[in-house]
Amino acid sequence: MKRIVLFLLAALLVLAGCSAPTTTKTGAPAVRKPDLTLQVASLNLSGFNKRFERTGIVQFSKLLKKEQIDVLSVQGITRYPGLESRVDFVNELVAKSDMRYSFGEMFNSSGRESGNGIFSAYPMRNTHNDPFDGVRSATFEAALQSSVDGGVKDVIVVSATLPPKAPESDESACMDIIAKKSVALRDQPMIVTGNLPSSADIRAKGSYVDVTETEKGAKEKDPDTRIWFTNDGSLKLIGTRILETEFGPMLVAQFGLFR
Repeated sequence: MKRIVLFLLAALLVLAGCSAPTTTKTGAPAVRKPDLTLQVASLNLSGFNKRFERTGIVQFSKLLKKEQIDVLSVQGITRYPGLESRVDFVNELVAKSDMRYSFGEMFNSSGRESGNGIFSAYPMRNTHNDPFDGVRSATFEAALQSSVDGGVKDVIVVSATLPPKAPESDESACMDIIAKKSVALRDQPMIVTGNLPSSADIRAKGSYVDVTETEKGAKEKDPDTRIWFTNDGSLKLIGTRILETEFGPMLVAQFGLFR
């Protein structure tokens, strides 16, 4: 009897020491998080025919801070250098927002200056202005390019004003000039803003993605607030939205930036 009891105890100890087999569950692969989130906005002032007021620019700068805009691209800025009675959009916005900026002049006559601007919360370098020379329908239009140092990597941002009502061949020529004059390296992404072509063929030729495209193929109705970006894997579109401002609609695109 004693031997039976000892045998049973030994068997119980052996069973207790054996752990139950573990099961592993397989699910969807982990989504890689971006190294940096970048919010880029585009605003076209070509249709704004009022005088700039300090109060309006102050409210606009507050909106930029509230919406956490990192880079603002503006087309069709009108300035009056040296005329103290006129509020300068560029100088006033920089003073109120503490953003860095670059300005590319397109037209200057009798104290009236027109051009494109890029404002950035990050350092900027390698800025240059490229007129659309040789394009038949172009008069003074141009594209401003700046290299924005996002820390993760540089992003080339373009603020472009294309000739209005230009034929598709001229629009394609303008986009070719932007690409040829680009300072982007092989692995650097590019974000192009402005009154860009509606042609899907021109966009595909430059391997761009339109942020206003949806799965159903819908596009933003306002042709003056388009944002394209190069589809090389460095940028991933997270979302878009349109904000109404005193100066007109502003298109905002949120990107994930990867090393």
